[in-house]
Amino acid sequence: SQLGSLLQLNNTNNNSGTLFGGIDDTLGYDTMDCADTPPIDTMSWSNIDEFDNVTLMYSKHEKIPMKDFGSEIRATMDIDHLLNKAVLLLDLQETSLEEIFAKIIHEMDIQEPEFTSEQVRSVLFTQDAGNQFHILSRTVQSICTTGTVGGTFDYDQTWICALCMLSTVQHRHVAIARLSHPTNLGRTMQDLRFIIIVIAPSRAKGTKTALETTRTFATLFADMDIRQRLVMAHSVEAFRATLLEAAKELALEQSQWRERKSSIHLSQAKEQVFGLGKFFPFRGLIEDFKMRKKHYISDYLDGLRGHRTMQKMFSSIIFLYFACLLPAIAFGVLNDDNTGGRINVRKGILAQAIGGVFFAAFGGQPMIILLTTVPLAIYIKVIYRISESLGYDFFAMYACVGLWCQFFLVIYAATELCSLMKLATRSAEEMFSLFIAIAFAVESVRAIHTSTVFK
Repeated sequence: SQLGSLLQLNNTNNNSGTLFGGIDDTLGYDTMDCADTPPIDTMSWSNIDEFDNVTLMYSKHEKIPMKDFGSEIRATMDIDHLLNKAVLLLDLQETSLEEIFAKIIHEMDIQEPEFTSEQVRSVLFTQDAGNQFHILSRTVQSICTTGTVGGTFDYDQTWICALCMLSTVQHRHVAIARLSHPTNLGRTMQDLRFIIIVIAPSRAKGTKTALETTRTFATLFADMDIRQRLVMAHSVEAFRATLLEAAKELALEQSQWRERKSSIHLSQAKEQVFGLGKFFPFRGLIEDFKMRKKHYISDYLDGLRGHRTMQKMFSSIIFLYFACLLPAIAFGVLNDDNTGGRINVRKGILAQAIGGVFFAAFGGQPMIILLTTVPLAIYIKVIYRISESLGYDFFAMYACVGLWCQFFLVIYAATELCSLMKLATRSAEEMFSLFIAIAFAVESVRAIHTSTVFK
């Protein structure tokens, strides 16, 4: 079966009590709640002599999403920023968990006013009455799961990331250690090669918390190819350069994957609407009419069904009346000024009413909002100036422009060129809006100048 990689957070709280046996057999977000309890009756347990005390452990695991380097700019910024000051240790010879972490914490040499290395150890490891156990409090590892329902999962035991938050630090600190050879350091760490430590302030903002920073580095180390390249790095600078390059490559791959996924979704949606049949002229238009035919009558009758539909319909009519009338008056005054009275408010309202009736009849949407827009007012002004400069009749030229636009619309409908709109980005809309804003700003300044000169 195909295996998918997931990140899991493993957390064990530091509480008083004693440890009984091993930790849970689960992976994830573990919480240890070991309060002091009265001694258990020795007659009820035959093997009670094997333990100093018996307690309970509550375990819980939580899946956390991997970082998307393609869309989350903070991820790449964290890699660039934190790696420049991160402590990188290669080929450590230590073989015990405490010795390795003591070496890493010593090399980190955090220069904070109230910071001590004992604080890091007390937070990184589970405490019990002042004694440290061979248990990391909060860790992140990746797991591989089967794609079937009820499938199993396996730890990726070649790396682990330990995280903690301290109130005595003001900045984030990261350390990465590569062991000289795979080492067995206990459950879920039987083939450990990389150890990452993340220390963050307790009051860091959401994008800079210990968990978010850990997700960033854990996403990179979850990739087997990246880990193999890090194993082959022969120096600290090569190790750092490999991580930086891997972050950029991952950002590019994730961006390309998102684009491919978006393209597939668009293709699937189009297949669901139009099917996979052979292309013929006006196929899209015919399919649109087929889809709308079963809803055409209900678009009119739905406003008459129910005990409150009439009230809603009349309130919508009143709202749309003023929503359409006020812009028609405003742009009608503008068109009246731009065309020397040839297109005035009365003609604008009449044209908008006729267009709304035809659109409601053929589109099956009687409550659609049709308005005279800003681009249309600019087009009318341009057409009027061209007709005046060339000596043509304005209404004749305006009609020819409308017929020419209708000709292109028929071609677009026949060939389904509207599908090309998926290639248009938001920047095209923004540039069009910027053009309109500049055009009206210029007209406003010109009107103010004209009024000033006239006075």
